[in-house]
Amino acid sequence: MVFFTQTAHNISSSKRIKSLTIRLFVSDCTGAVYFTDLFLQGGSIATGWSGHVSEIKWTLDG
Repeated sequence: MVFFTQTAHNISSSKRIKSLTIRLFVSDCTGAVYFTDLFLQGGSIATGWSGHVSEIKWTLDG
């Protein structure tokens, strides 16, 4: 049986975060495990979506 799990966690800090280490663990299993589409997103709400750079309004645009 194949299934996917989406997990979101918040990181709160009053200081600027200079580095972040992510460790992925798998235990008690056989076969292949693939971690795909790891996504770090700024803000207080995990949306699962981020705009493409072509959709961003730049300061120098008229």
